Amino acid sequence: MSPPDFVNLRAGRPECPSDFTLDRLHSGELSPAEAGETERHVAGCADCGARLAERKAGFDAIDGVDPRAMLGRIRTGLDAPAEASLSGRLSGWMRRLLGPMAMVATAAVVLMMVVPGQQQGTRMKGALALHVFRLTGDHAEEVVSGDTFAPGDRLRFRVDVPAEGHVVVLGVESSGALYTAWPLESGVQTRLEEGNDIELPGAVSLDAQPGRELLHLVHCPLEVGPPECTSAGAGEKPVCPEGCVMTSFILEKGG
Repeated sequence: MSPPDFVNLRAGRPECPSDFTLDRLHSGELSPAEAGETERHVAGCADCGARLAERKAGFDAIDGVDPRAMLGRIRTGLDAPAEASLSGRLSGWMRRLLGPMAMVATAAVVLMMVVPGQQQGTRMKGALALHVFRLTGDHAEEVVSGDTFAPGDRLRFRVDVPAEGHVVVLGVESSGALYTAWPLESGVQTRLEEGNDIELPGAVSLDAQPGRELLHLVHCPLEVGPPECTSAGAGEKPVCPEGCVMTSFILEKGG
């Protein structure tokens, strides 16, 4: 399934500017030539005049939001997570401002603001992902990359695998030493079919070595076989066979 083409999403006639272009006009991001051409069209088009007026009224209705800064950060993917109160105001503004077609685009924009990166839990279909769970008592709680961990914490893993292949979870200690976090024993089947939330059996217990430690989920095609990787040093991704891909998870270990 292809994502919506927000750049070409538009209301009105085919010759009308897209929603994206009107957003850029309102936020002052068009070149003088593009702005002049768009403004001339808006001046002679009742539909587009109303669309631009809605944008101006909608942005002004949200206290504390600079539309130029907000739209710029959204398009570069650098915005920080929005506070709950702001996201609530944005949702209300979205319902008042836009029709059904444009609401699809705005919903995606709000999602990018609230969840701007994979580490925050955004999972795209077909992406390699490592989910880490800390065992506490009789239950397991999912943790996020960058969390702080203590010696003896026990971790379990679930993975999203985009295609059938072999997987391992490798750890790189703050010293640069490479170890295998999964599988914990030889002879365990590392060949997995495509799928999401595949639970890896067993649990790994963290040692008392403090500092930043990295976990890497490595996925290799069937023709490559089980990954055989070497350390590239502290803070670096392991060196694995050509064709393998990986995704990383940060552990901040206290002493």
